[in-house]
Amino acid sequence: MKEYLSHTLVAREVKRRAVLMGGAGALAALAFAPRAWSAGDGSQVLNVRLGSRDIGSIDPALTKTGDDETVALQVFNSLVAPPRGTLDVGIEQMQPVLAEKWDISEDRKTWTFHLRPGVKWHKGYGEVSAEDVKFSFERQIDPKLGGVHGASFKSIQSIDIVDPLTVRFNLNATDPFFHVEALIPGFGRFIVPKKAVEELGDKFGFQPVGSGAYEFSEYRPQEAIILKAFDGYFGGRPGIDEINMRYIPDNNAATIAFLGGELDVTGGDRDPRWVDQMKQQAPDANINVLLPGSLQFIAFNMTVKPLDNLKVRQALAYAIDRSQWAKAFGIVHGDLPTIVPEVFYGALKTADIPPELRYDYDPEKAKALLAEAGFPNGFSIDAIISERPDYKVNMLMVQDMLRKVGVNVNLQVQDHASYHANIRQDRGTIVELSTAMEPTAPQVLNEFLSKAAAVGKPSSLRNFSHYGEVGGSVDDLVAKAVAETDTAKQLEYLKEAQLQILRDVPVVALQTAPLITAMHGKLDLGFNPVSGYGQYDYSTAKLVNT
Repeated sequence: MKEYLSHTLVAREVKRRAVLMGGAGALAALAFAPRAWSAGDGSQVLNVRLGSRDIGSIDPALTKTGDDETVALQVFNSLVAPPRGTLDVGIEQMQPVLAEKWDISEDRKTWTFHLRPGVKWHKGYGEVSAEDVKFSFERQIDPKLGGVHGASFKSIQSIDIVDPLTVRFNLNATDPFFHVEALIPGFGRFIVPKKAVEELGDKFGFQPVGSGAYEFSEYRPQEAIILKAFDGYFGGRPGIDEINMRYIPDNNAATIAFLGGELDVTGGDRDPRWVDQMKQQAPDANINVLLPGSLQFIAFNMTVKPLDNLKVRQALAYAIDRSQWAKAFGIVHGDLPTIVPEVFYGALKTADIPPELRYDYDPEKAKALLAEAGFPNGFSIDAIISERPDYKVNMLMVQDMLRKVGVNVNLQVQDHASYHANIRQDRGTIVELSTAMEPTAPQVLNEFLSKAAAVGKPSSLRNFSHYGEVGGSVDDLVAKAVAETDTAKQLEYLKEAQLQILRDVPVVALQTAPLITAMHGKLDLGFNPVSGYGQYDYSTAKLVNT
């Protein structure tokens, strides 16, 4: 399957061509700063690549990209967080951040948080209070703000200030996953200072004030965000004195800058050859592979014949050799036996999947099922796909495998924006998706497989199979799980829901595509990154052997 993979750079050749051709992106990357690690005064400096062209906003309510989130993670704090370097989000796994302790009512409708005393805001804006917490959430719920993360807080009915350091969330209904939806780092869940937001107004997104390990220092449009260590950080002054967050959208230019020593951290191509080349060119670098990364799966539109036939869907599942993704993608592959990654809360464990529901590759069984369904000679079906490599490559692999059992998928390749517009308008048949998700089974099941999420409905999310409308449903099981306060019963409901999905085959999971980051070996994060969304917290980072 290697032939399906997109070509990537050979670092030395790209560097040579960039110099010969005067490549602006590469030269800009190399010209920004002197060698990393120390400035002229001996302070420690870290250069981190951001892959976008410029800032969107660093106001947590308005962040739009992963790069915005990377900056926000250094400047702001959330109430609680998973163990560092993980997406372990069970209630019992929550770690204190701004909240030092909490109380959760038995029915999971009332969540009370007790804040650390004496946590300072940057720029002399005083100390973090319950009023700031209440303000941070209520402004996002207010439609006048135009925030992009408001849906995460829809379960909040009201917020009470119990005392200056105690805040209580009253929810509309039982919600065991409130901490995941609304409290852990990222996607609007950071706490902001009321006074600074009101004083700065629209400027707050470009001059943020937080309580994090690093405070905002300077913004250079389309070039960099400069952060400085915050002496008053409640967790202790960070070991890195300055972080230069540098905008370098071109992967080739970023790789050149990393190999040339002008970047210390860069995202990489999700291609095993990029990883191999990086290991050869920078053997002392650490290559972090964060699972689960993007979930990659195909959905069968069951309103389209013959995909409405269970035996046809089962046949297609048996015809897809999922072991080939590991062979093709190597280190940038993660197993995905079901649509919910095993590292997510409530996920069905691989060991709990019975043999008859694993759909191990069996082309002869696929042909037999097609014959039973009335298609002894197979069939042809039209499908659209995005031109983006992580979509197109997967679909080409599927197309090739299905052809071997007599199913011809006639692919029309479209630009990425058009593809998403069309599948949202229910113009897809076999629909491929690559996406990150909040790490819980209910979130995945509700987003992709609930009746309310079926495309074409006003409430639609990304249920391209129409599961729940046709071909079966797990809506009741998921609803029972979400309303259940007994963890064992909750997990049992979620397990049965995922087994039922395997029986009904509205989707076939392909793989997860981990997020790849290269870091120079002298950087010690202070924790071991295992899973996440590709944003790293540098509050405990230090430079060793400098």
